[in-house]
Amino acid sequence: MKQSQVFLSSEFFLRRFVSYISFQRPLIEVGCGDGRISKFINPDLCIEIDEEFKARLKKYNLVISDASYLPALRGEIVASLPYYITRDFMHQLSELDVGKATLILQKDFIDKILNYTNSISLILNYYFMVERKEVIPPNAFSPVPKVYSVIVLFNRQRRYDENISNILECIGNYRNKTLRRAASLCNLESQSEIHVGEFKPWQVRQLLSLIKSKYA
Repeated sequence: MKQSQVFLSSEFFLRRFVSYISFQRPLIEVGCGDGRISKFINPDLCIEIDEEFKARLKKYNLVISDASYLPALRGEIVASLPYYITRDFMHQLSELDVGKATLILQKDFIDKILNYTNSISLILNYYFMVERKEVIPPNAFSPVPKVYSVIVLFNRQRRYDENISNILECIGNYRNKTLRRAASLCNLESQSEIHVGEFKPWQVRQLLSLIKSKYA
């Protein structure tokens, strides 16, 4: 998957971003681009799909690879992601055993993760403590995008559970239905007449407590 080349060019926001990195090992940078973040953090592994940056990145244990396939089982992931791959990347992140991800993401995406209940917001809030930091204006990037960005920390709270993820993936598709009806459509059971969308994403454990399997 080709990553768009939009680079954080502001020295101030670069340093703020780096200040939130915990340097858990291995430190894996995804989408290293021209190395402007890499030079500050000296990652153990650098994943970049664009071979034109090969000469600049070779000292960072460069792997020419798609961000959709992360060779990460532990440590910390650092990335300024192309926005069009964000949702797929975050799904993948939930399945890994990394302890932390320090990311720059589109502000609108994070606003929904924190405030709008759907499948991906429920999944991410179940596995991670999501902490929003500085908002970054478009003019801090080169070339200038049309949207605002934000620095976000994802600190893992729970290990991946495929059954839980499948439940949340299904229930989150029915935010306008009652939890009882949504559970029924997902081959589950619930007696709650609260609409799925009335739960805030961070109330995911409360939502799960009101659901049980028909086969339990």
